[in-house]
Amino acid sequence: MGRARVTCAEGAAGSLRTWRPALLPGVEVTRVEEDVRLWAGHSTRYALLATDAGAFDFWYRKRVWTQGPGRLKLKQPGEVHRDLRVHAPVTALSLAFEPSLVENAARAVGLRAPLAFRDVLTRGTGHTEAAWGRLRAVLSDSGVGPLEAESALAETVEAMLREYAEEAPLETGDARHLPAVRRARDFLHARVAEAVGLEALSSAVGLNRFQLLRQFRAEFGLPPHEYLTHLRVARARVLLARGRPAGDVALEVGLYDQSQLNRHFKRIVGLTPGQYARARQ
Repeated sequence: MGRARVTCAEGAAGSLRTWRPALLPGVEVTRVEEDVRLWAGHSTRYALLATDAGAFDFWYRKRVWTQGPGRLKLKQPGEVHRDLRVHAPVTALSLAFEPSLVENAARAVGLRAPLAFRDVLTRGTGHTEAAWGRLRAVLSDSGVGPLEAESALAETVEAMLREYAEEAPLETGDARHLPAVRRARDFLHARVAEAVGLEALSSAVGLNRFQLLRQFRAEFGLPPHEYLTHLRVARARVLLARGRPAGDVALEVGLYDQSQLNRHFKRIVGLTPGQYARARQ
């Protein structure tokens, strides 16, 4: 299949490649090989991840899961996945879908956004795995045409939605009655580019700083400062994809300078801002 620019990063921890297939708009592919890094991330897109070799434990929704070959990992926007332990070096392929692509498909099968996945790992044998296998074959075929490529993508997204998605319940009522850690999360989302202090965050949600740190990490898998850093990197990815200079992006997302953006971006995404921008453009 035709590809956009492929960006690679290699090191002692393994290799990482990312690209956007030319025939699949709204899709970003990431491939890691022999990787032993522990990744943590706040998802901004829907995604499917297949582990071809190796295994790892990860935290999600307040419990620990293990992924190895055979079952696909499901991701949805707004949630945190945090790796805890690598049992053996991991080789895996991930496809991330822009929310609009998935939500348009959801309407076609009778679901309304926001969506939620009932499970984090697929059952291992089903329509989603079969469709995923066809899509992977398309990705590796340089001679495939747009009709076949787009059909394989549509079949994979539809299978994923029909087997595992449901309409997420809407939050109702006065925000003052929401649990304090969820108010803290919303506070950070609303102030991504601001210099938020722990005392101000604690006061805003009615917890002391020690309670906030403990309960926030238990609920979302990351302490507040790291959660905010992931939000900033997620926003930086959007801006870099639009062609904005990295120095301007750093300031716009609330970081001190480009070197701080480089450090956090490489740690969370696996690529430098420049490498990521070239892959997206």
